[in-house]
Order: sequence, then C-alpha cells, then structure tokens
Amino acid sequence: MRTTALLILLVVFVCTGEALKCKKLGGGSEVCAPGNDGVCIHYKYKREEFKRCGAHGECQEIESSFKPQETLNAVFKCCTRDLCN
Repeated sequence: MRTTALLILLVVFVCTGEALKCKKLGGGSEVCAPGNDGVCIHYKYKREEFKRCGAHGECQEIESSFKPQETLNAVFKCCTRDLCN
C-alpha cells in the first residue's frame, strides 16, 4: 500500500513539470510540444534563419550537415534553458 502511494506521488511530480519555452523567429515565444522539447535552436546563415524547439540529438544532426562555409560563418546555438535561443 505504501509503495503504491509513493509511486503515485512520483508520477504526479514527474507529470507536472513545465515544458521548455523557446524564442520564435520574429519575436515571441512558444511552449515546446512533448517529444520536441529537448532543446531551443537558433540558426542563421546568409538569408536562412530559424528559431524553434527541437528534439534531443537534433543539434548534432544539424551541425554535422554543415558545409565548410557554414561552419565558419553561421550563427548556430542549441541550448536547454527556457528562452535561451
């Protein structure tokens, strides 16, 4: 009985955690959807730019696809705190 009560409390604490919030391009912010709430991303290179929520591992995937010029000149930030992008 006691174990069940502790398990229920643990589930309640885990489920009430707040979702990550990221800045959006053009201003404002968004609450990240479950499954897409691991990181905030900001990317800018030449005329292409985005700010958005992303999944864990997505930053490494994006960065590994950079061409040499992007590696030197792009703005690229991945972070895990609210509104850090």
